[in-house]
Amino acid sequence: MLLNIHNTFEEVPDNLSLAYFQKGYFRSQSYSTFKSYCSEDFFIPFDITPEKAISIPRSPFGSFFCRSNEIKDPKYFIERVRDDLIKHGVNNIEIIHPSSIYRSFLSTEIIQSTGFNIEFEDINQHIDLSEEWVESIHNMQKRKLDALQSEGFEFRKMEKNEFETAHKFLSVCRQAQGLQINISWEHLNNLIMELPDAYECFGVFREDKISVLCITVNVTTDIAYYYLPATSPMFRDKSPMVLLISGLVSYYRSKGFKQLDMGVSSFQGKPQETLRIFKERMGAKETVKPTFKLVL
Repeated sequence: MLLNIHNTFEEVPDNLSLAYFQKGYFRSQSYSTFKSYCSEDFFIPFDITPEKAISIPRSPFGSFFCRSNEIKDPKYFIERVRDDLIKHGVNNIEIIHPSSIYRSFLSTEIIQSTGFNIEFEDINQHIDLSEEWVESIHNMQKRKLDALQSEGFEFRKMEKNEFETAHKFLSVCRQAQGLQINISWEHLNNLIMELPDAYECFGVFREDKISVLCITVNVTTDIAYYYLPATSPMFRDKSPMVLLISGLVSYYRSKGFKQLDMGVSSFQGKPQETLRIFKERMGAKETVKPTFKLVL
């Protein structure tokens, strides 16, 4: 098996059908040392510090991506990657693995068979974009949805020139909760410019006031990722997020997507129950999202 080692973003292959594995995505990030490994069957990128290699630390995931349907010798590929990292002084590897709804990745069983241990498992939730979705949501959410629509709240996709306004709204909402937004406007704008087809923004409005919004990422042609949601404190009692998610389901279903990835409802394996229950009541299903570690 030929192992190609890439030390610059421009060497990354062009035919990786995943938003987080595009040259534009890598260019928008900051790295200590970028390095990726590729064969005809696999691809994985890393950020390497003096002693540690992490698979895309600022991404929701980055693991052993399968470039073809009929993969060969996955253990051999992982061993070659491990041996090269050892040569460069790395003494532990961290792999942020996706939920099982992302099919084009090595199985957890194969990764564990090469010596990786699960450091922790997060709860990941997703919504199947089927016609039966409305039947899966809680009756309380249905009542809230009806109330929002009767009170003049409207869902709409926002324009590209509204992204900066959206980021300011997100920042203010986070500050109201005593939190900080985890991405600067400069970084988000770089992502949008590098991957203009991947990032979209949606909001729920009443009389031109934003009640809630979120930015989404079209990760693959089948899966969109629900990213950076926030609700205005002025409208929190109305639960406009219910209408936002309903609108996202309708929008992405109409575009032929199969899943809406709602992200994790835990932090480093510790459940965030309020968030998990809300997503569950919105019809979300649970999968496991493991983080692997290998001490060399």
